[in-house]
Amino acid sequence: MNHQKASWGLTAVLLSGGLGCTLEEVDSDAIRTKGIYAEMLAIAPGDGQTLVRANLTVGGSSGTRVRLAGEDTLVAEAGDDVQDLWRRGRGQYEVSLAEEGSREVTVRLERGEEDDAAQGTALLPEPFGMQLETAAGGGINRSTPAIVSWQDPSPDDAHLDWSVDGDCIWADSGITPDDGVMTLLTDNVQVRPTQVGEECEVRLTLDRVSVGEVDPLFVPGSSFRAIQRRSVTFISTPAAGEKNGPEAASGTGAAVQE
Repeated sequence: MNHQKASWGLTAVLLSGGLGCTLEEVDSDAIRTKGIYAEMLAIAPGDGQTLVRANLTVGGSSGTRVRLAGEDTLVAEAGDDVQDLWRRGRGQYEVSLAEEGSREVTVRLERGEEDDAAQGTALLPEPFGMQLETAAGGGINRSTPAIVSWQDPSPDDAHLDWSVDGDCIWADSGITPDDGVMTLLTDNVQVRPTQVGEECEVRLTLDRVSVGEVDPLFVPGSSFRAIQRRSVTFISTPAAGEKNGPEAASGTGAAVQE
């Protein structure tokens, strides 16, 4: 494998001897910054911290995964909080920063004298609180919509990404206006054929997302997203008549906004 420098991506295998690369992974000191593809994420899930992740590959999202080597390091910065990202898997790096408030988060690839450093910056959106409005003491049956609300809706014409999943239903997702209330309709909580008549825990997640800017030195298509994520869980119970068989399970729970 030649030592022309390239890009960075997701999972990778530990290198062993030789040129420092395998079909799955290549050392970063064999790759120029202009050949590195970077996917960066800052996500605040509501636990008071911000998780920062970076995935590096060569040339594109499906390229060979990159292991940092030599003088190369990834650094996350948000205000006075500056920390190195650590390797969590093949081509995957992450670190947790203190606090979850809205602020700029920067991820910087620092390199030695032989190549250029590059970075991405994204504005973490404003945090919000989320709660389930529909009574759920005995679960919510799949013929009943579920209503959620959240504090501090966006004053702009913005939207949230929503997703719903659970062991007994098909996963679904969409968007809803960031106006403080959403109704999860029955059309989007479809019971799996093998789970008709069963109940399970369902998680409804809302993401407030902003898209950051990435240094043009990285491979085109490199990205940085910053997300405030909140979720609620409830027990999804069978719709009326569902226990009579799959043909009776026409109602399930989906997401739409009010």
